[in-house]
Amino acid sequence: MSGVVSMMLLGAGIGGGVWLVFAGLRPRPVPLAARLQSIQQTGTSVAESHEPAVDSDRRSVLGRGALRLLAATGLGERTVLNERLRILDKSMERHAYEKLLGATAGFGLPLISGLVVVTAGTAINPAFILSTSFALALAGFFYPDLPLAEQVERRQQSFRHALSSWLDLVTIILAGGGGIETALVGAAESGDGWAFAEIRRALRRAELTGRTPWEMLDDLGRTLHVNELSELAASVSLAGGQGAKIRQSLAAKADSLRAQQSADIETHAEERTEKMIIPVTVMVIGLTLFIGFGAVDAISTDGGATYAPQSEQSP
Repeated sequence: MSGVVSMMLLGAGIGGGVWLVFAGLRPRPVPLAARLQSIQQTGTSVAESHEPAVDSDRRSVLGRGALRLLAATGLGERTVLNERLRILDKSMERHAYEKLLGATAGFGLPLISGLVVVTAGTAINPAFILSTSFALALAGFFYPDLPLAEQVERRQQSFRHALSSWLDLVTIILAGGGGIETALVGAAESGDGWAFAEIRRALRRAELTGRTPWEMLDDLGRTLHVNELSELAASVSLAGGQGAKIRQSLAAKADSLRAQQSADIETHAEERTEKMIIPVTVMVIGLTLFIGFGAVDAISTDGGATYAPQSEQSP
């Protein structure tokens, strides 16, 4: 009976996999609104936004196929996941490739291990192998989603550090007599890293679309979920076109960012110190038990050896 159930489960799994492959590899047209939104967010031109017809990167090809598989099952349209990947500057194709790779590895590992065990002459229940394969496949599928929240938090923290440095450079250029546009672009061009690249991209979009830099920086703050950037854009917009007030607003925001970063660093240091209490306590308890067991064993052994000769000599 268990063999019939195992064959039914195996057939259902193979049939579902074939259906997913067929549904995912079928080409789907990209909506025009989604394409225009992607162009506006990245700041690239229409010619640059088209994907090449022939892609030599095998991982990209497999990633697009994996993304189609997820879209066919309705798992690739999660807003929170898309926002996190946008902050991490990670493509959905790559994330889908990692998810399906983890699911495939989790599903195949018990099967290979079971095959090795059966080849060695040990009997094993096929239902146990299949259930383990499905459980590990599910775990491997959701494993790439687990570290995203922590990675996003670290990336936002690094953006805040870069933002404070950028504001310092802007205030220096403004104090030297430069205009606001020159100060913003010059400070953004003087830095490296993904944060400065995001700021340069936002300023470039403002130049191309005719919007103010503060509006685009506010959009960038909302996209990256960095409230400090949105607050900066709002405060500078209220300052109007007066250079002195803008410089004061930027300097005040830079000071507040540095104070907040110092407080965050102290908070993280205290949290890590508290987290070390548990492993240190366990280590001390283990060391105490190890030494105590040896001492008790030595005392009991010496006491028995001393007491035995006296009992023999007493008659």
